[in-house]
Amino acid sequence: MACLAQIIDVHSYPILPYGQGAPVGPGQKQPDWSVESAISYMDEHGISACVFSDPDSANHATGQEARDIARRVNEALADIVSRGPRRFGAIATLPGQDADGAVTEIAYALDTLKMDGVSTSTSINDVYLDEPQFDPWFEELNRRGATLFVHPTFTKASQALLIGLNPSVLEFMFDTTRMIANMVATGAKKRFPNIKIISTHGGGTIPYLVNRLQMLEHTFGVATGRLELSPKEVREGIASFYYDLTAATSEAQLGAILKLVPASQLVMGLDFPLMPKSTFAPAIADIGRYPAFNRTDLQGLSYGNAGRLYPALEARIERNSEHKGSGSTSAAEGTQRTRCGSP
Repeated sequence: MACLAQIIDVHSYPILPYGQGAPVGPGQKQPDWSVESAISYMDEHGISACVFSDPDSANHATGQEARDIARRVNEALADIVSRGPRRFGAIATLPGQDADGAVTEIAYALDTLKMDGVSTSTSINDVYLDEPQFDPWFEELNRRGATLFVHPTFTKASQALLIGLNPSVLEFMFDTTRMIANMVATGAKKRFPNIKIISTHGGGTIPYLVNRLQMLEHTFGVATGRLELSPKEVREGIASFYYDLTAATSEAQLGAILKLVPASQLVMGLDFPLMPKSTFAPAIADIGRYPAFNRTDLQGLSYGNAGRLYPALEARIERNSEHKGSGSTSAAEGTQRTRCGSP
């Protein structure tokens, strides 16, 4: 059984008293969270660092209210990282309905707060990425070659179609699928090639549906503003994303994803504190025992792939490794353990 060591978890939430908060279903209570509880789950599961994001928090407000929410979230996250720079990364929240405000916040978050990247949701006020209204801040992210973490949400229309299930069960997967398909069909993914986009939860249903999209997108035609792409262009667009493996570690899911992208485009995510704690060890074990992953793949999945997407975080971790043993560490810096592939 292979081991995963020094894992970087790219999918972790802070629970902050600002804006929308973590993506939970209608009427669902936000879970309890603290920096100390984050460190506890990290130490228990061999996680060297986690990357905090609050992607949807400012997307439900407009104007100055949205700008204020984004600023408060980003300053709070930057403060957490400042107290544990070798254990934590953080990516910025944007006021997604405010193009000018989003561009301003990108500059503040990346240049002043030195955050590790940017996050947003798959759709904002029922508009999917990337429609023209988002072009100003996509152009800025592209200019910077930033990493963009995109988490699913749910549209107003979908709330009548949940069949009694929390939206995270099915609808999050469909929203992710729509986002990826829309970015490819509008040409946005190709127009902004320098943005490194992480699609969460293994890309929703995309790995399963990619062949259908290849066969039928051109055959049945597309609406105004969408491109009639060849099967090769469809696959190339979808394969240009990175995919986090949150709740996507079964043999069937991994097999489908690996037919789409190489292991070098996969990153680890555990979705603390929204996913049940009982899922963390089995997910890590699934990766460790999957027969197609070699030692290089496992090293990439543990930390190498995430380190390329978040190089400043990787540099902070490496500095910690260089100085390990030279003195005591704070509680926020914690310990780093190896996690073998068994629950």
